[in-house]
Amino acid sequence: MVRLQRTENAALIAALNQPIHEHHLQLAPAFFAAYNHASMEAAFLEMMARDDYHFFTAEVGGDVIGYVCFQERVSEANAFRQAVRTLYVHQISVNPEAKRQGYGRWVMEEVERYAIAHGFPSIELDYWSVNEAAAAFYSQIGFQPKRQFVIKHL
Repeated sequence: MVRLQRTENAALIAALNQPIHEHHLQLAPAFFAAYNHASMEAAFLEMMARDDYHFFTAEVGGDVIGYVCFQERVSEANAFRQAVRTLYVHQISVNPEAKRQGYGRWVMEEVERYAIAHGFPSIELDYWSVNEAAAAFYSQIGFQPKRQFVIKHL
């Protein structure tokens, strides 16, 4: 049986974060800091203290195989844009030994169910442009490009 379980265990999330963080470090070494469990745990504790952040572990048969962190983003309209109400996925990670078994898709389907149940009309996320696997995955599950960020190195 697969299930999402709400968690406030920052140490567990920090440990589950290590494989994806190290993957990101390989993709963008000039941007990401080296993995440090204590620093990650402290950062996750800060996020968990906020009401708009939600952390869930993904469990299969009682074994934790990954996690997802998302934020409820709600902002008022202003002179430049409409009001925004979206669920923003900050992080999703499936342990390396559990990858390619459909768990990432399942986690994102659960996030979608949460969004619908709580009245969010959209889910947003971002990934590094060099991460072709992420681009393919999110495209397969229905995500579409919205905005592009560019950089000029000097």
